[in-house]
Amino acid sequence: MRKLLLISILTFLLTSCENKKSDNFHPDIMKPNWDRIKTEKLKFKIGDVVSIFIDKQYYIGVVMDFNQDQAGIWYGICLSDYRWIVPNQKDISVLNFFARKIPNGFKGNCIDSYDLTYLNENSSTKNIRVVYNLKIDINKISIGASSPAKDLKQLEANYFNGIKVRHQKPTECGEEIMNPKRVAERYFKIDNALKE
Repeated sequence: MRKLLLISILTFLLTSCENKKSDNFHPDIMKPNWDRIKTEKLKFKIGDVVSIFIDKQYYIGVVMDFNQDQAGIWYGICLSDYRWIVPNQKDISVLNFFARKIPNGFKGNCIDSYDLTYLNENSSTKNIRVVYNLKIDINKISIGASSPAKDLKQLEANYFNGIKVRHQKPTECGEEIMNPKRVAERYFKIDNALKE
């Protein structure tokens, strides 16, 4: 009886974890959700490409989410690998943005997701300038990892940690699914999240 129960549970898990093959699969639980936030009063909007100035260096990111708690509003910014002494001189489509592939089921499928740093509204936003706005399709965004930044120094630390881990060779989707040392972090282009 015990073996039958274990086999039944294992079969259920295997079949329930398998999804139909889809390159654009984004579970609702991983999508941005700001139902209770009054977005019309926010300083930044979804899709804002922002230039962030910290310690004589410029960083580029895209606002992809909002969050709110007792500390106020948090802007979910997907950082790119851009860091330079002058504002962005490259086209946004050539920049690499912090992302990851999260295994989904046991057939080697993955969910493409962006990693966000949530910057508190009370930080020094005078050092952040909106360059322009992209038409982001929130149905194409899954949030993979999130890290808070109460101020710009923490945002910069998140940038360096993100760059460091992305120097490692990423593990392919179907490889080492259960290995805790697998490297899910990688870069995606922002075009993956734009409206068509």
